[in-house]
Amino acid sequence: MLPIRMVLCVNLLLLLFSVSRSEKFQVHGPAAPVVVSPSEDSVLPCYLSPDINAEDLQIRWSFEGSAAPVCLYQNRRYHSDTQNPDYRGRTELFLEQLPRGNVSLKLTDVKLSDHGQYKCLVESVKHYGDTLIDLVVRTVSVSLHSPGGGQTQLLCRSEGWFPSPAVIWTDRDGHDVTSLSSTTVERDSQGHLSVSNYIPVQQESNIFSCLVRSTQPKGDWESQIHISRDFFPGPSGWMVALCVTAAVIVVASVLLVIQWKRMDNLDTLLESELCYINALNGIPLIKAEIDAVKQAPLLKSQWQLLCSAAADVTLDPDTARYFTLSENGKRVRSAEVTKLPNSPLRFNSCVLSREGFTSGRHYWDVEVNDRWIIGVTRASAERKGLIIISPCWGYWCLYSDSSAFFALTDPETRLPLNLQPRRVGVCVDIEEKKVSFYTVESRTHIYTFTDMEFSELDKIYPVFWTHDKFNDLVLQPPSRSEDETHPLLISTG
Repeated sequence: MLPIRMVLCVNLLLLLFSVSRSEKFQVHGPAAPVVVSPSEDSVLPCYLSPDINAEDLQIRWSFEGSAAPVCLYQNRRYHSDTQNPDYRGRTELFLEQLPRGNVSLKLTDVKLSDHGQYKCLVESVKHYGDTLIDLVVRTVSVSLHSPGGGQTQLLCRSEGWFPSPAVIWTDRDGHDVTSLSSTTVERDSQGHLSVSNYIPVQQESNIFSCLVRSTQPKGDWESQIHISRDFFPGPSGWMVALCVTAAVIVVASVLLVIQWKRMDNLDTLLESELCYINALNGIPLIKAEIDAVKQAPLLKSQWQLLCSAAADVTLDPDTARYFTLSENGKRVRSAEVTKLPNSPLRFNSCVLSREGFTSGRHYWDVEVNDRWIIGVTRASAERKGLIIISPCWGYWCLYSDSSAFFALTDPETRLPLNLQPRRVGVCVDIEEKKVSFYTVESRTHIYTFTDMEFSELDKIYPVFWTHDKFNDLVLQPPSRSEDETHPLLISTG
């Protein structure tokens, strides 16, 4: 009878653990705005972390400046009686994905008036979270413009871009006459670009076409929609939960009986049960974390090859505005707002190294603090105003704080928290157009950005950011430990 009681106690703990986990969650959206053209359909990505079942939660989507919700889902049904009339019949959730924590909104037949910021709010009895998503509706218009002096111009204007697009003029015969035009670019409060392109015309001119085209590969825009898995049917959430629960009970019972007969240490049993508890609750990073623990470190020869590309990186005070730097340029921490002159070289939110790279492979180590962004950027990247740290803005970086670890892709790529390094290694390969990150303590790979977009004349610079006012980011010489069998003993300097 005693083993059966123990089984019941453990199952009760599983249930309590599941309930406690479901009460707390975070709401995440994409790193960059969602871009769409009028009359198209779009998906505003929003998901929970951990990916708990959202069927019994309140899901409220709202639009800036409007009290009525764009979409309200509560008590397992839509509430259209309070919905904003402009969105009736055009919004829906992916109901089959709610058990997986996907609370994204599908918006059909997008209108110009849909352009703006949306809030995704998810609320339980004891907890709530929200995030903001920007929807950019692109438009193109051509009109006559008279600058004065008897001149006449055609104006081609388009809004809602990032980065700046290419504007191409063609005449009636399809000949490219873009060289005759001039362009001005304006940035709005949310960082979106408005492009105005002017071309002079004469009475006999036959110019008739203006094409505004993204400078990014088409796949980049498609990746930001984040809909690839939302339209494929998956197994029923309750069936998966039932099967997992049954498996947990059977396996836990067998283990408990064996452990009881052997009179072994009960702590060992409870530790093993945690894996099943996490599986029961569907914690998204558990499998990745287990895989990361099993991940083999780089061989000594591979690590030495990495360190052989060591670069002596120092911080450039001419690019720092809100940071305190050491005299030798090896340490940086967050500081209060400074009164340094706002020169063209200064970044509003980052600090660069003095060294920039145009070829070859380069590696450096950074001892990190509690909140940081580390990676690389191109010399032509935006430095003023609103900056989105993402590849489409010319930044390839990792972000870390006490509760989150991301590769700043579009949208962000969540990384296992147990991979968070105390010392991070960065290796950029200019010819291969990729940058990789490593946990120095264990010599393990964290993440690699590939297909970096920059011109042959662009320099690539190490970039740093921190919001820790008490601890420094410290540039260290690469670790070259000879200990291959105990990689965790590598000196952290």
